Amino acid sequence: AVVAVWYLFGLRGDVRAGEPKGLVLLRGGTLLLLGVSAVAALAAAARPGVGHASHGWRWVLAAAALFPLVTVVLSLAQGAMPMAELTSPSGPWCLGIGGGSGLAIGAVLTTWLRRGAPVSLTRAGWLVGLAAGAFGTFAYSLHCPSETVQYIGIWYTAAVGLCAALARMVVPPLLRW
Repeated sequence: AVVAVWYLFGLRGDVRAGEPKGLVLLRGGTLLLLGVSAVAALAAAARPGVGHASHGWRWVLAAAALFPLVTVVLSLAQGAMPMAELTSPSGPWCLGIGGGSGLAIGAVLTTWLRRGAPVSLTRAGWLVGLAAGAFGTFAYSLHCPSETVQYIGIWYTAAVGLCAALARMVVPPLLRW
């Protein structure tokens, strides 16, 4: 996904120069942590065991929820919706590229998961979607021109959330034994 975004759309100038801005590192790091922790929980779910629990992904999801939460708090404090971010021309691209990349990643994860034995198919669907959405949106983030928390809170959250909801509906029937 990263190579496809790089080839098709190019990287941000600061990323290409090897000097990414702080918010770019923060959003990318959050997305990577969310994706990795969801995949780790997915791997644990594919090999169920007695007394084995994997809840670390919940903490990373809570940390990722800071972006939309801060967006709401800032909107309330300013007394207005962040219209520039809501109507940003790159917003639909974020949703499309992040979500599209997430779909491809989700297909690979689902194919892999079919070899395992997940007990909770619903949770497996959510985890596939979270991981795929996080990794797909990370790929887009290397191109994304925006540098505001509100943009991340709106468009990145929408892309990851859409992938998670879609995977929740599509993946469980594909995993039935």
